[in-house]
Amino acid sequence: MAGFQPCATEGDVPSDEENTPVAVDEATAADWTKAEEDAVKRKYEHDELQSPALPGTMRSANPCRDDNRLDFILLPIMALAFFALQMDRGNIANALTDTITTDLGITTNDINVGGSLLSTGIVLLEIPSNILLQRVGPHRWLSVQIVGWGLVATFQSFIHNYPGFLVTRFILGCAESGFIPGALYTLSTWYKKGESNFRISIFFLGNLLAAATVSLIGAGILSMGPRYGIAGWRWLFIIEGIITVAIGLIFFALLPPSVGQGSPWISFGKWSYFTPRETYIIKRRVLLDDPAKLHGTKIRITGTDVWKTVKDPRILVHVLISLTATTPVSAINTYGPSVIKSLGFDAVRANAMASVGQFISVVLVLVLGWLADKTNRKAPAVIFGAVWSVIAFTCLRQSSFGGWGVGRRYAAVVFSMATNSTVHILNVGWLSVNCVRPQQRSIAMAMIIMAANAAGIAGSQVFRTGDAPLYINAFTACLTLAAFLIVVIAAQGAWYFFSNRSLRKKGATSTAPVVAAEVGTTPEGQPVEVRKEWRWTW
Repeated sequence: MAGFQPCATEGDVPSDEENTPVAVDEATAADWTKAEEDAVKRKYEHDELQSPALPGTMRSANPCRDDNRLDFILLPIMALAFFALQMDRGNIANALTDTITTDLGITTNDINVGGSLLSTGIVLLEIPSNILLQRVGPHRWLSVQIVGWGLVATFQSFIHNYPGFLVTRFILGCAESGFIPGALYTLSTWYKKGESNFRISIFFLGNLLAAATVSLIGAGILSMGPRYGIAGWRWLFIIEGIITVAIGLIFFALLPPSVGQGSPWISFGKWSYFTPRETYIIKRRVLLDDPAKLHGTKIRITGTDVWKTVKDPRILVHVLISLTATTPVSAINTYGPSVIKSLGFDAVRANAMASVGQFISVVLVLVLGWLADKTNRKAPAVIFGAVWSVIAFTCLRQSSFGGWGVGRRYAAVVFSMATNSTVHILNVGWLSVNCVRPQQRSIAMAMIIMAANAAGIAGSQVFRTGDAPLYINAFTACLTLAAFLIVVIAAQGAWYFFSNRSLRKKGATSTAPVVAAEVGTTPEGQPVEVRKEWRWTW
C-alpha cells in the first residue's frame, strides 16, 4: 500500500492512464449495511454478518451472544485506566484534609510546589512518550505506564519529609506522561470523526468519575487512620496505588492490541472480540471517513513532523484554549474540599460533599459531547462550557464578600467544580478531527495534554496561603481566565468557518486540498485510492 498524501490536488495526479489511481466513491465503497456498522460499534443485532461482496467471510459464530461490541470493549477499559490516573494524581486533595502537612512539616505552598513538579514531569516527557508509543505499540506501552505509576503512587506512603514528597511527585508525573495523548490517539484509530467527541467524552469519564468518587473513597480510607500506627493519608496512597496496579494488569489482559487484531492477551490467540467480517468493517469504515488513518498506530514520527506541528497556528490556539481552561479547573479541584471544610464541615464530610460538582460535570460533558457529534459543530458546545465557568466563578467570587450563607457558598463551590475539564475535553475532540495527518494528530494530542498539565503548574499556585480563607484573589484569577476563554474559542470557531468558505471556492476550480490513501488494487492491477476533500470542523 502506498503512503498517505496529506494535501494532494488533482493537479498532482499523473496524467499517464496506466498510473492514474481509481478514486473510490465513499457511497459505493461501504459494502456493508448501516445495521452491521451499528452492531459493530455499539450493539449486537441478530443479523447475519455476511456480505455477497466479500465471499468467504465469516458470520458470527453465535448470533445470540451477549453485547460485546466495540464501544463496550474499548471504552470501559480505556476509561478505567484514566480513572486510575486521576485517582493517583488527585488524591493529594484528600490527603490535604488529613495530617499530611503536619506529618511532613510542610505548608500549603510546599504542596503547590509538589503539584508543579508532577505537572513538570508530565510536560517534559509527553511528546517522547507518544513517539515511543508508536514504536512499541499502545497495548504494551500504556500497560507498562499504568503499572509503573501505580507502584510510584503506592510508595508515596513511605515518604517522611519534604524532599521525599517532591521526588515522588516528580517521578509520578514522569510515569504518567504520555498516557492520555497515547490513549486519545489510539481511540482515534478506531472511530470516525463524527463519533469522536462523544467517545472522547466517555473516555474522560474515567477522569470525571475519579474526581467525583475519589473524594468519597478518600473519605472512607482516611477514616482508617491512624490504624496500626499508619496515618490516614498513608493508607490513602497504599490502597489506591494497589488498585492502580491491578487496573494496569486488567488493561494489559483485556485491551485489543490494534484495529486489525481483536485477540486480547488473555485469549492466548484462541479467540477474538470480533469476527473477520466485523474486523473488516471496523477498519474500512474508519478509512473511508479519514484516509489519513490508513497506518493506524504504526507510523514513524520525525523531527520535521514535530516541528511542523509545534508551529502550526491552529493547533497552538487549541493549546491556548486548554491551557486557559484547565488552570482554574486544576486550582478549584485541588482546593475545593479545603474550601468546603472552611465552611465548618469536618474532613470526611467535606471530601464527600466535594464530589457533587464532579457528578454534575459527568452529565454536562456527555451531553455536550453528544451534541457536538450530532450537529458536527464543536465550537458552540465548547463556548457553552466556558460560559458556565464564567457564571460559576462569578458566583464563587461574590460569595467571598459576605452576605452569603453556608448553603449558598457551598452551592457556588459545587457549580465551579462542575466545570471540571468540560472545555478541555471538548477541545481535545475538536482538535483531533482537525488534524490532517496521523503524525500531526499524535503530536497534537501530546501538545494539548502538555498544555493541560502546564496549566496544572499554574493552577497549583492560584490558591495561596496568604489569601485564605476567603481566597478572593484566587477566585478573581479564575473568573478572568474563564472570560478570556470565551473570546479565544469564538475566534477559533470563526477562523475554521471562514477557512471552509475559502475551501469551497477552491473546490469550484479543483484546487481544494484532499486527503488520499491507496487501499489496494483492481483486478487489472490499478491502485484503488480513497480521496476526500478536506474541510475544517468548526
